[in-house]
Amino acid sequence: MVNLTIVLDNLVNQKVLAKQLRRLGATVHIANHGVEALDFIRTTRFWAENNGKGLDLEVILMDQEMPVLDGLGCTREIRRLEAVGMITTRLRIIAVTANARAEQIQTAYDSGVDDVMSKPFKVPDLMKKIEDVDGACLDGAA
Repeated sequence: MVNLTIVLDNLVNQKVLAKQLRRLGATVHIANHGVEALDFIRTTRFWAENNGKGLDLEVILMDQEMPVLDGLGCTREIRRLEAVGMITTRLRIIAVTANARAEQIQTAYDSGVDDVMSKPFKVPDLMKKIEDVDGACLDGAA
């Protein structure tokens, strides 16, 4: 299926979403905020210093409003690390946000996300977005 990271500060929502995604066959890792997400990325095969060894990661589900480092800031840092070669491939990021006004969605895209999923959402709809983003990655759109 898919290897993904949920970056979300609400513990109840983390557990519920992770359980639903695992039930559908996904491998799920969890980060409570952007700094933890960056720490997780350092353990993946895409972190340059790991020489292609480490955990797999296909999609990041990134909440936008979190303490420590929010989703927009984390996304911008991921894109910066990709640009300087510390992350060796373009990581696919889906913003998961209750901020659904057009300008808020555009701000998410401007920060570097690949897609936006507005809360509340149904897991089948989220899986469709994950498959669309993952398929783009597998088709060489990286």
